[in-house]
Amino acid sequence: MAASVESARILVVDDDAQVRSFLEELLCEAGYGVDLVADGRAALKRVELDPPDLVLLDVVMPGMGGLEVLRIIKAPNDLRFLPVILLTGDTDLETRLRGLKLGADDYLTKPANSEEVLARIEALLRIKRLQDRISDSRRELEDAALVDPLTGLYNARYLALRLGDEFKRAERYNEPISCLVMVLEGWAGICAEIGLDSADDVIKIVSGLVRSGVREFDVVMRTEADRFAVLLPRTHFAGSMAVAGRLWTALKTNRFQFPGKAKRLEASLGVAFFPDRDVTSGEQLMAKVERALSRARAEGPGQICLFQQTAYFFRPDQGE
Repeated sequence: MAASVESARILVVDDDAQVRSFLEELLCEAGYGVDLVADGRAALKRVELDPPDLVLLDVVMPGMGGLEVLRIIKAPNDLRFLPVILLTGDTDLETRLRGLKLGADDYLTKPANSEEVLARIEALLRIKRLQDRISDSRRELEDAALVDPLTGLYNARYLALRLGDEFKRAERYNEPISCLVMVLEGWAGICAEIGLDSADDVIKIVSGLVRSGVREFDVVMRTEADRFAVLLPRTHFAGSMAVAGRLWTALKTNRFQFPGKAKRLEASLGVAFFPDRDVTSGEQLMAKVERALSRARAEGPGQICLFQQTAYFFRPDQGE
């Protein structure tokens, strides 16, 4: 949320105890929350663990100087704006320009006038409030573009983004990753039979079955009207087979209440996983999943195909 005067927290970074004490008293009287640290490394740790709304940063400190701290704070490509005011006893123009080029939003020459300190802080906090509102709106729009509006699950666009990230992480840490796609068989005919409103109700139930059949950190997506995809981090062959069987069984044994009758749905599933000598990217992993799904559907409705070097078919109600 955007910071107000009442809720804003200011991080004061200065190795001079008298300066810290002066600023603490001034800011507390003005209604701000205040955190105090005496060196650059402590400042970076505080910003990382509990980001403030504004930083008052001394330029000259032993060890890590203020300009180096500023460079690190301003380096991340983050939408959230963290204003930094440099505190300097140096009136040298070159020092001030270096600070501004590194991303400082303002500077104050010590000893600073109390009214000027408060005025500059409030001016930057007003900018922060506007920037935060813009960032929040942008995130809401981005989130909406990645979510299926009917089920609240992520959509195909999100799958394309997340798969690449998860695959890189699996490669980096030498961990397995699996992906499965489930398609509802005969869905177009069912929609024509029961109507779109009833079909939407069924999809919501199916999405709940899929979500409840996986772990909390697994990623569930509805990628098409009749398709669901699941990313399974840190999951190898046996684990992915267990998940596929669990989803298949949950769908098969559920009786959906259609107008005038109850009916069971049938699904086909394709599964692929990494490590695999033929898979070197997220795109290749998804291509194998699609190939497995095609093989499963070619074998007849309601099949599961796990694909590595060869296709492995099974139905939980019949075994291999």
